[in-house]
Amino acid sequence: MTTTTTHLRAFESLLSNPLALNEPAHGCGFAMDLGGGATSATQNPSTTTSTPATSGPDSHVPIRTIGHCTVLEIGDSLGSDLGWGLARQLASTHALRLVQEDKSSSGLVTAWFYNWPQHLAILLRQYHPDLVIVCVGGNDEQNMALNGHVYQFGSAQWRAAYSTVIRQVASMITRAHSYVLWVGLPVMAPVTYAEGIVKLNSLYRSVATTVPGVTYLPSWSLFSNGRDQFMNSARVNNVMAVLRASDGIHFSTVGEDVFATFVANEIAVVYHVRLRPSQPAYITP
Repeated sequence: MTTTTTHLRAFESLLSNPLALNEPAHGCGFAMDLGGGATSATQNPSTTTSTPATSGPDSHVPIRTIGHCTVLEIGDSLGSDLGWGLARQLASTHALRLVQEDKSSSGLVTAWFYNWPQHLAILLRQYHPDLVIVCVGGNDEQNMALNGHVYQFGSAQWRAAYSTVIRQVASMITRAHSYVLWVGLPVMAPVTYAEGIVKLNSLYRSVATTVPGVTYLPSWSLFSNGRDQFMNSARVNNVMAVLRASDGIHFSTVGEDVFATFVANEIAVVYHVRLRPSQPAYITP
């Protein structure tokens, strides 16, 4: 039996047990059903709960103490916005170690600038994360050069090539015995740019439903109004606040906290752990 075959069979054995993908010796409490899936966008856990679109969190998995967990957060400048918010919202969860490794202006189509699969391989060996949060794509609305061919953004060939990279990144992480929470991109103010974001999110969702251990978390509706339009300001904890930066793409500090509160609450739901944001920020009526 070859070494490759041995590794494949060992990984398949892990996938047969929904609690085995992430059961390191140091006792991280994260656990989920490994069918993959997409959760619904939740704002305030007191009013709604997150449910998987396909086969996400399984109700028979008990709520656990979080244990000693390492969470690696990666992405572009939008990932940085989320990461800074998470650093504040997870500050009081002392057993959880958050590692932020974003790269501004990076993307999955710009390997010539920053090759995410190469850097991710190093990060996985260095930190041995129990969960990897991915928030990337803000710079990916551009043509892709691959094997001497240039594919136009949004074309069938482009979608196929981009999906391959998404799957490569997700599979690298799960092979390292870590869960993946792939955070979808939020609504944007520039209309044409927002239309491209919709296309990207559809690919993240599609791949997430096919890779065990990966959950897609949409964020679009969190920052949109009742008409599915960009929302620059809102009442946060009953005080009116600006959510987004002047470019209509990035976030204000308050927006970062809203984003991170949402993601922290979803981590608790998806991975069945007790987790409370340190300074929760909710959009309120």
